[in-house]
Amino acid sequence: MELLRGTHFKSPPSMLAAWTGAGNVAIQAIDFLRKRIDAQPFGHLDLSRFIIPESVLVQSGTVRFPDAPRSVFHHHYNPDLVIFESNAHVGAQADVESIRAILNVAHDFKANRIYTAAGLPQPISHSEETRVFYACSRAELAPDLERAGLSAMPDGTIAGPNGLLIGFAAARGIDAVCLLAGIPAYAADLPCPRAALSIVESLGRLGIIDVDTRELQQEALVADEAFAQIEDRIREFFSSQPEEHLPEMEEEQPSMDGEDIPKYVMDRIERLFDEVKNDRSKAPELKRVLDRWNLYDLYENRFLDLFEDNR
Repeated sequence: MELLRGTHFKSPPSMLAAWTGAGNVAIQAIDFLRKRIDAQPFGHLDLSRFIIPESVLVQSGTVRFPDAPRSVFHHHYNPDLVIFESNAHVGAQADVESIRAILNVAHDFKANRIYTAAGLPQPISHSEETRVFYACSRAELAPDLERAGLSAMPDGTIAGPNGLLIGFAAARGIDAVCLLAGIPAYAADLPCPRAALSIVESLGRLGIIDVDTRELQQEALVADEAFAQIEDRIREFFSSQPEEHLPEMEEEQPSMDGEDIPKYVMDRIERLFDEVKNDRSKAPELKRVLDRWNLYDLYENRFLDLFEDNR
């Protein structure tokens, strides 16, 4: 790491670290925080030896290489924080280099905990309340996280440095947590400011840093309008498909209570109930959908009520 200026903390700082990833949740949340508190750079990593350009930029017929990715450490006092941001997500070797540098800084400053963040794609609508999960370096950290309203991440994996850092930290005995905000599965390649907002709010509840989030709230409202249009198009597509074209797409998350059912499926069930009231030939189609998602027991009385006058 190349130091730009010295930094000295009166107390062990917390650390925040972020790279690009699903929904750009981590980098958007941490970058928002950094700007709100005006954290100042004190060092950076030179990862240029790992970067192989895949294209060139052309302007007025002249080519140039894209700007080099940046990996920068910032500091802030009262509260004492170290913030690392990187858009140099260029491969495993560079990621490991960054993680080692972060852990060395954490060791040198006796940091009390490192936080990363990530987006967690799920079969949800943008309009649902964003849930924030955690994955931590040791089980003893869980009670504090759950008191802040976080839930343990479902069993699985976290790809990329936002997750790998937690594993490397655990191996060195450094406390670390990854906060994961749920995002719609279709939005993994889109900015998700509402998920970033939930990460910022979670850090506030954890007592790390509390800032005015109105600007990020406004970004989330704008994004909600775009997501609503996307989901309208998804519903239109699936409602226009013949029944035989849907099973592969609709067998993602069978459930008995509907909590994990994609919203477009629940909307389709409601539409079919309305259609069966006027056209009972649609009943077999409704029954197939309910059976496919293991929801028939939940809807059985309502389904049979459609035929009450024939009983």
